[in-house]
Amino acid sequence: MEKWLKSNYKMKSLGEQTFDFHSHAQYEIYYFHGGDCKYLIHNTIYHLQPGDIIIMDGLTAHRANPSLFKLYERSVVHFSPDWIKPVIESLQMPELLSPFEKMNNCLLRGQEESERHSILQSMKKLDQLLHDEQSYLGEGIERKQKQEVEAEMKVLLVSMLVQIFKLSKKENQKLLMQKNEKDIHVEKIADYINGRFKEKITLDDLSISLNLSKFYLSRIFKEVTGTTVMDYVMACRLNQVKYELEMNPEKTLMEVAIESGFESPAHFSRFFKRKLGVTPSEYRRKKQRLID
Repeated sequence: MEKWLKSNYKMKSLGEQTFDFHSHAQYEIYYFHGGDCKYLIHNTIYHLQPGDIIIMDGLTAHRANPSLFKLYERSVVHFSPDWIKPVIESLQMPELLSPFEKMNNCLLRGQEESERHSILQSMKKLDQLLHDEQSYLGEGIERKQKQEVEAEMKVLLVSMLVQIFKLSKKENQKLLMQKNEKDIHVEKIADYINGRFKEKITLDDLSISLNLSKFYLSRIFKEVTGTTVMDYVMACRLNQVKYELEMNPEKTLMEVAIESGFESPAHFSRFFKRKLGVTPSEYRRKKQRLID
């Protein structure tokens, strides 16, 4: 089931955990319970408030940057659209996935407590079912039982999608929030990098293009996102590599490396292995087996 659905209810961390930029093929529902957290998706920064819900397509690189000094609490569900589409089609409501596909990684914030409460309760039940399923597998779950558990999971997920769709209609498709000067500068830096990470990028390039000193842009980017400018460049390149390895199996590793902005295949292979724990070839084979 992990391939199609993942759930973590009320995860907590304080100080010790770092969060890298990452991406994944599944859609994501993220619920923020509390703490002090900025969330960067592509080139947009969200200052989170308790009760905020973020919906993501997953493929866009994203990263949480919580305070080291406050408890960070959130619930997350990842799901494959292919896994739930047959149910949605049978209900003749294909628009239930439209918030993930058309709202471009959106934050939902408002006073609709009933919908948010329903989403949170479904998350809690879904997490419990996934844990129960793992226990059943250890005991040798029967096929009939497994089908019943999976059906209940799909019902819960569809319920969440209905509530999210209702919220998305009530609220602005993109929440317009007041940005301070630092956030505006950081979003411009991220936007510049996202448009040029396949090329050689230097701090001098950014400084000249954005009319900011190298010291200032480096400092505020680290302060707001929790990562350095060049680490963000490499995260964008790594995200592109993962996409190419999964979606274009006909390309050679050298083609993937050079087209994604790496200066040499050797550097690409070392960086990939250090970040993901497997070689690019192993990663491609693993993803291809999941598809097959």
